[in-house]
Amino acid sequence: MIKKTLILFLFIPLLQTAFAQKQQLSPKIQFDYELSLKVDFKQREAILKKNGEELGVYEKALSMVSGSVHAADITDIVEIGTINYQINSIGTLNSTLNFALQGQKLIRQSSGNVTKNGLSTLNYSEKRGNTELLTAKLNSKTRQVAFESGSTKTGYETLNGNMLDLLSVMYNFIGQKTIAKQSTYLITDSKSIKRYTLNKAELWDFPFNGNKVKAFRYFKSTNHDDDSTLEMWLTEKDNIPLRMVIGLGERYGATIQVDLKKVPSIFAN
Repeated sequence: MIKKTLILFLFIPLLQTAFAQKQQLSPKIQFDYELSLKVDFKQREAILKKNGEELGVYEKALSMVSGSVHAADITDIVEIGTINYQINSIGTLNSTLNFALQGQKLIRQSSGNVTKNGLSTLNYSEKRGNTELLTAKLNSKTRQVAFESGSTKTGYETLNGNMLDLLSVMYNFIGQKTIAKQSTYLITDSKSIKRYTLNKAELWDFPFNGNKVKAFRYFKSTNHDDDSTLEMWLTEKDNIPLRMVIGLGERYGATIQVDLKKVPSIFAN
């Protein structure tokens, strides 16, 4: 009896390790996207003039954009475990924008905890070319989020609940079996925290690489104080992000669309 108990005692950790590994996604999964940019430069220019603001280097570069253009290629390296997650994203500019901005890149990173309700951001940062590194860091004890631009602290906000960011929100639903028809999330863009209500809409026959893929559309509710938009198309089976569209509102007159080039092989079957 003692021998059987000892064998079981030694075997349990092996079962727990195997179960944990089974519950994890692949240690590193690569998602490649094509980013398209549509800009109403005249609208943006008029608002800047109205506010007495000068055209920045990005505004000058965007003045060369007409209609919708393939502006960049983005590679996300996603690691989601049973306890923690990390996402590293690099965007490389193409064509005219690459020439105008001298090869600058968009670098973003998100890391935090994995909970029963999805991802929970602890740190989010982004650097757009030669601009300052913007960061949002959560102090788990005080529940305060500190915002920084370079080495300068720009503000604090108290967090009541879990936080996502504009990078992790794309991958928050991977592995979840069901998603509520409507859910509210606190999302940071590295400068502040906003409350987003995401609505689950219709099931699409989404055109993807010459085929049709079943995917649900999710969209953000808008109001008078926040006219920015966000839409995502997630596959019905695994909630893989096929497309994400961000409308920056009337102030910026720009729409950003990212389209997945190929479903990672781990999800292919």
